[in-house]
Amino acid sequence: MAKKKDEVPEEINKELDAPKFGKPKSLTNTGYVLDINEKDKKVDLQLHESVQGTSIIEGLNISKDVKINALEKGVMCEFKLNELKAKLSKQTVDYLAEQGINLTEIIQYELVEIKILDENA
Repeated sequence: MAKKKDEVPEEINKELDAPKFGKPKSLTNTGYVLDINEKDKKVDLQLHESVQGTSIIEGLNISKDVKINALEKGVMCEFKLNELKAKLSKQTVDYLAEQGINLTEIIQYELVEIKILDENA
């Protein structure tokens, strides 16, 4: 049985709060903007082809090159995304497993380019 702990050790907390991402992998996908958070410069997307087992990505970071006012909800778009992965240390993976969490890496996406495909969709 997993040994649940109330407090996360400092080293593990640091790794989870500030993961060291590797080189980004570029992906292209089509879909729709579901929601835009202008204050935090984040967006939620519905993708036609799933990435990492999901077709909805929430809280996606928006690149400085993307103009937030160019984003429109419900319009068919082509998105260029950067996928960033950070492998977790054995110590962190083992700790999380003790807590009943199966996680070996952190994956983050960034919207780097958007192209509207059909404004009448």
